[in-house]
Amino acid sequence: MAVADISPWKAAKDSPSRQLLWELSRLALAEQEESYERLDQASRERGAVLRNALDDAAARHDRVRRDAEAERDRLVLEEAQKNAERRRQEEERKREAEAEREKAEKRHLEERAQAAERAERAATQEREAEEARLKAEKERRDAQVARAKQEEKEAAERRKAEEAREAKEAAVAATAARSTPQRKPTTPTTKQPTTSSPQQIRLDPDREKEHERYLEIHKTLKELRRFLAQQAKQNPQLKQRMGDMRRGIKKSVGQLREGGASLNRKQLTAIFDTLGEALKSFPEPKVSLATLIARPIQDIQAPALVIFLLNHFAKSVVAQLIKEAAVSPTIADAIGTTTVNVFAKDDYRVNGISLIDILIAKFHVVCPPLFGIYGSESTEQGRERLGWWREYKGGPWVSTQIHQDRMTGLGAGYAAISLRNFENSRMSNPYPPYHYWQTLAGILNVPEGQVTDTHLVLLRALLANSESRFFTAYGEPAKQLLQFALKEYPKRAPNGSTVASLLSNLGNTMKKDKKLYL
Repeated sequence: MAVADISPWKAAKDSPSRQLLWELSRLALAEQEESYERLDQASRERGAVLRNALDDAAARHDRVRRDAEAERDRLVLEEAQKNAERRRQEEERKREAEAEREKAEKRHLEERAQAAERAERAATQEREAEEARLKAEKERRDAQVARAKQEEKEAAERRKAEEAREAKEAAVAATAARSTPQRKPTTPTTKQPTTSSPQQIRLDPDREKEHERYLEIHKTLKELRRFLAQQAKQNPQLKQRMGDMRRGIKKSVGQLREGGASLNRKQLTAIFDTLGEALKSFPEPKVSLATLIARPIQDIQAPALVIFLLNHFAKSVVAQLIKEAAVSPTIADAIGTTTVNVFAKDDYRVNGISLIDILIAKFHVVCPPLFGIYGSESTEQGRERLGWWREYKGGPWVSTQIHQDRMTGLGAGYAAISLRNFENSRMSNPYPPYHYWQTLAGILNVPEGQVTDTHLVLLRALLANSESRFFTAYGEPAKQLLQFALKEYPKRAPNGSTVASLLSNLGNTMKKDKKLYL
């Protein structure tokens, strides 16, 4: 826009002052414009400098960025190369390890194949040796069985002859007794035992020899107990289990109840389990059975712990008979059934021979009259031979009542053991009924003047509650023996006997309760 257009008076030329003012105005305006131009130029120059600086900074930034990216790319590439190298090395190690593993596996398979081949050869050799041993063992066992059968046959023939002889003697004795006048009853007297017998005792050599053999067996069993006690000191496991097993068997025997076999099946199973554990877990040490069986056998070894437990079982049976059967004789049947089942088991037989001699040895110790041993009740030696117990070792004798209670329990138990019927069992009877017959014959054939109250009490215990099994085993001969035992034998009772009438009255009891007429 022109100055005149803005201020018309500035263009006035009719006045110098105005002209001067206008010039001055123009000069001021020019200077102002020039000042503004200089400012704008300076601003432009500074802007250019700043833009150049920014461009330089951007260029430097770009260079730094490019360098950083290049370095990054280099590092990435280097890391990738390192990773690739590591992967290559790892794969190489894996290939080497796999090759080594395959090599080791191949070597292991070869060694296993060689070991299997060696084991097969060894097994073949061992099998052949075992077959040879079993063959030899079978031949030896067959020979022993044949010999045992022959011996058993001969023994049976001897028993039949002995039974016939004893029956004949019993009949003769009965005839003689009937022809002998009965003596008048006398007043009972009490005698103290003396150190010598007023009458010479006539001993049966065969019975005495057999009795001594069983006493030796009992002594051997005591030595076995001491031997195992020494072994247990060196074997803590044996010591602990031996005590636990012994207590378990004693507990099972003590829990036997009167009644059928089913009532005592749990106790019998517990006894079998204990003996089975001993047989399996403690096969060593072993002992010879030749010294534990009355009849001669070959020297056969058996685990000592099993024999120890059978001995303790027998001991518990005898103790239980004395404790329980003396008070309630009918409990003897349960104890006898369990006892025979244990000793009838094939695991506890030697070539078909039962180890029940371990139990019979204890009967020989506590009740010798069962086996034809007799003596005077009025002498120390006689009482020992009759099984009269002392209150403690070296102490006084037990009372007559206690002695007779012991004989009652032992007699009832012996009858329950020796009169078992095995006709319907696959097992063999470890103690057949002919032992019972021999025991009765031994008591009934005690010489005149040697019969004691012990014999009478024992005989009554053997016969009471056993007559049905006795008749099953022997039939008519059993009836004849009972007639003599209950009618004639009491007449042989010693003067002053208080138990002869009890034996005589047993016949009346059988007649009343069992309808048995003798």
